[in-house]
Amino acid sequence: MEADVRKPYCPPDAQGGSAATASAEQPSSAQPQPDKGPGPPHFEGFQRLSQLVSEYKEYASYYLATKLDGMKASLRSAGIYAGLGIVGLIAFSALISTAVALFLVGAAMGLAHLFDPPKYWLGALSVGLGVLVLVGIGAAVGVSKANAGFRKATVEKYEQRKRWQRGQFGRDVEQAAAADEKAK
Repeated sequence: MEADVRKPYCPPDAQGGSAATASAEQPSSAQPQPDKGPGPPHFEGFQRLSQLVSEYKEYASYYLATKLDGMKASLRSAGIYAGLGIVGLIAFSALISTAVALFLVGAAMGLAHLFDPPKYWLGALSVGLGVLVLVGIGAAVGVSKANAGFRKATVEKYEQRKRWQRGQFGRDVEQAAAADEKAK
């Protein structure tokens, strides 16, 4: 005897009696009734659950990666600023000392040659002031370019990851968050 795998097992009491009473209630000329019990198990729910778990794992991974990259960026910035501070302290000390020395030598030469025709002090003042202005401009431009480059690379990384999420899941982390907010 083979088991009928299409229908789940139901004890006779659950159907309202024995098989003989069930066949007695159904007239012989009537069509057989379709099975109204639960059908075979459906796995679409499990597949959707698996897909959602995979999607939310990616979003959690994305969140943790952004936090980790934020910490990396903070440490990188701290390292850059520390390195710039050390090198800058040495370089600026030398440059400022030189600029101050040139300024003072120029001022001294100017005072010394106030009554003389040569004007060496004007050259020394111009060079000292020029060095100070160029160092300030160079430092500002260098730091802003470095920060812009790091930011651009980080933004591109996450844009690429969101494109992958849209291809993989049909939406990205921002769209999922917007859908969750809309659902609330």
